Amino acid sequence: MKDRFGHRHRIFSVEQDALKMAGDLRALLAQSEDSTLRAYLEDHHPADLADAMQFLSDAEDASLYRKLSVSEAAEVLDELDSATRVRLIRQTSDDQLTEIARLLPSDEAADILASAGPERSNLVLSNPASAERAASIRHLLGYKPDTAGGLMSDGFVAVPDTATQAQAVLEFCERRDAEDLFFIFVVNASGRLLGAIDLRTLLLAPPETVVSELADSNVPSVKPDCDQERVANVFARYDLSALPVIDDEGVLLGVITADDVIDVIQAEAAEDVAHMVGSDATELEKKSPAKIAMMRMPWIMATMFIELIAGFVVKEFDHTLAQVLLLASFMPIISAISGNTGLQSAAIIIRGLSTGHVQLSHWKHAVMRQLGTTLILGAACGITLGIIGAIWYGKWTFGILVSVGMFASVNIAGAVGTAIPLLSKKLGFDPALTAGPFETAFQDVVGISIFLGMATLMLPWLK
Repeated sequence: MKDRFGHRHRIFSVEQDALKMAGDLRALLAQSEDSTLRAYLEDHHPADLADAMQFLSDAEDASLYRKLSVSEAAEVLDELDSATRVRLIRQTSDDQLTEIARLLPSDEAADILASAGPERSNLVLSNPASAERAASIRHLLGYKPDTAGGLMSDGFVAVPDTATQAQAVLEFCERRDAEDLFFIFVVNASGRLLGAIDLRTLLLAPPETVVSELADSNVPSVKPDCDQERVANVFARYDLSALPVIDDEGVLLGVITADDVIDVIQAEAAEDVAHMVGSDATELEKKSPAKIAMMRMPWIMATMFIELIAGFVVKEFDHTLAQVLLLASFMPIISAISGNTGLQSAAIIIRGLSTGHVQLSHWKHAVMRQLGTTLILGAACGITLGIIGAIWYGKWTFGILVSVGMFASVNIAGAVGTAIPLLSKKLGFDPALTAGPFETAFQDVVGISIFLGMATLMLPWLK
């Protein structure tokens, strides 16, 4: 099998080990046998090479990059993480960068040139031989990379609504640079999107049929400033392979294809997971331990000081603990279970907000569903722990205390875990950013405070 540049590659299983490939590349680079290395490169897909390069040192991946042909370098740069891409672009000559931009589709070329910086981008795009393509890339560079405009490509086929089936097929055949080959878009004289025709419908229609009669006008579309996460939600909801991007007047600007959305979904998922554990998605890229530590430090320190509040709470109730020492044995259990329940609620809400299944306009429905769940969880955990506590301490009053404390802590944690992501989204923050260590630490403080407060009130019945 060959890719669009004619490179041979195998279809790898998901178990393909990038570390093993990195070891092979490292050995071939050390042997300085260009012919063997060249055969190895031609036998592997650039995407797999890019994955393997994540496990090479900066010097090794730079050496490997210099061994690539221009077409291979174009594909590899498109697949690399942003930090490595920027570093290798600095080692790319202006002529090579110009050729790379010429080989790639306009949207991918725009991504590469965005990493090169405005000065080099202007230099590459000043080539008079490709003025039309340069204008297209400049247009895409004008949009933020995490929006529909930054994802879209101008590699689509559009025909006027007065065209016939035969004319549309001819236009389709002539647009060899088009990325989306499953649909032909129909526009009016002003370029306004009227509908789309899938390729099968087009080819089965008689040659004299006017395309406006074949077009499906019920076509989902987005504006260029639409966030990329929302774009992914639209693809998932309508099972799309391509999504048109239009301006306020409905003029067709570009098309987003499914392969770009897959990258978005992976990036958003990695970002959400990293934020929920108090880190950052860029840690997945090549960073030194010192940089990773500095990136995590604010989160760790902030969480430590919030948890310190729990220490002050325990200190305030030391009289209660001194009289019923067994309370200390149940504090970590209640804190852990309530914190875990809150984190689960937060994860479900964040995922729902990301996929569109949870809407801010219907926040009451999301909150009630989560509270219904935590009521059941709190009751089950409370009853179980209460029975254990009563048997352990030898008094049913202690069991009631533990049971009610667990029930209250779990439900308050669930309410907090549900409300904070919704409130963060409402205020314009990333919900995953506020639902990690801060929220867990806050729930620990609340859970311990409730438990010890109730224990103090019930102290006469515990003695």
